[in-house]
Amino acid sequence: MKALVALALGLALAAPAHAREFVAEVGNFRCLTDGVRAPGKSFYIFHAKRGALARAVRKTERGKLGKGYPVGTILQLFPFEAMAKRGGRFNREGNGWEYFKLHVAADGTTEILARGKSEVTGLTGTSCQDCHQNTAADHDSVCEFVIGASGLGLTDEQIRAFQASDARCK
Repeated sequence: MKALVALALGLALAAPAHAREFVAEVGNFRCLTDGVRAPGKSFYIFHAKRGALARAVRKTERGKLGKGYPVGTILQLFPFEAMAKRGGRFNREGNGWEYFKLHVAADGTTEILARGKSEVTGLTGTSCQDCHQNTAADHDSVCEFVIGASGLGLTDEQIRAFQASDARCK
């Protein structure tokens, strides 16, 4: 019996550990200007852990993403859309990102309207994941490294106007 328990314990320890996973909730999505915007980029970076946020900002500034953003990183260009690095076994074909459509109001993000992988559509009406993967698969699915924010067919002024309209910001 002891040999069987020892074998089971050994197999459990030898099994690959699952990577940490972050599951975003409504409260994780805040006023855009509460995030960090790296020089030369239009999107805002969020992370609950100060060290991981600093790593995400450095990766953005240098443009050297290596293995990608830390799990728990949230990137937002617009108040009503976001992508969160969920990690774990979630969405391997999408580099571990989860895409979101959000409802925002003066009292904060009130609802996650949609969340998921390729089924979530964005401002352009197309799949967020499909667009990000087709455009920036080699850049951890972050399009601004490849086409810039203007790749959406919007001017910098239009993007800033969308950002300024964030009802969560006081």
